[in-house]
Amino acid sequence: MGTVTGSNSAADVLVVMRKIHVVETLDVPEDVKVTVKRRLVTVTGKRGTLARSFRHDRYDMFMDKNGRRLRVEAWFAKQADCATCKTITTHVSNMIKGVSVGFKYKMRFAYAHFPINVTITDDKVVEIRNFLGEKFVRRVTVRPGVGIERTDPTKVKDEIVLTGNNLEEVSRSAADIHQSILVRAKDIRKFLDGIYVSAKEAVDVEA
Repeated sequence: MGTVTGSNSAADVLVVMRKIHVVETLDVPEDVKVTVKRRLVTVTGKRGTLARSFRHDRYDMFMDKNGRRLRVEAWFAKQADCATCKTITTHVSNMIKGVSVGFKYKMRFAYAHFPINVTITDDKVVEIRNFLGEKFVRRVTVRPGVGIERTDPTKVKDEIVLTGNNLEEVSRSAADIHQSILVRAKDIRKFLDGIYVSAKEAVDVEA
């Protein structure tokens, strides 16, 4: 039986499919102002202002419909370029939601025997004590633009609340707190102690 040689075999030919023109749009609410200048997106709403640079992405970005619609375009785009255009509009959508209603993460303490003791200092440093009975004090600094407070124990026991306009900073602060007390060298199916995100809500409830 003979063998197939040459550049006509499927293994030797790499075909990259490109789309000539890719467009992603995002409508802007009436109470929010979005500006784009040299791929620097600034979003202003009733809760404040957020800005994010997309200069590392070489796509066309501009406002359409008298500033009421964000338009992201890519020419001769690969599949990754199509996905990136959608990602950009998703980031801006989260910014619009942040300056409109904000983001709130609720975290609860879970422990079986040793109660987790959490204190919050004036400079937004979370101090965690008595995790699995350890004497070591863990300290986590909340990221800029994120507020943190302890829920009234008479209402909800063992809960802290993170709030902010920037979704990434709020979620990263929650991740920093959660990962600071991960169980090591034990069976995590049995040792479930930790601080976990219990709810994700908006700061200002939409009417």
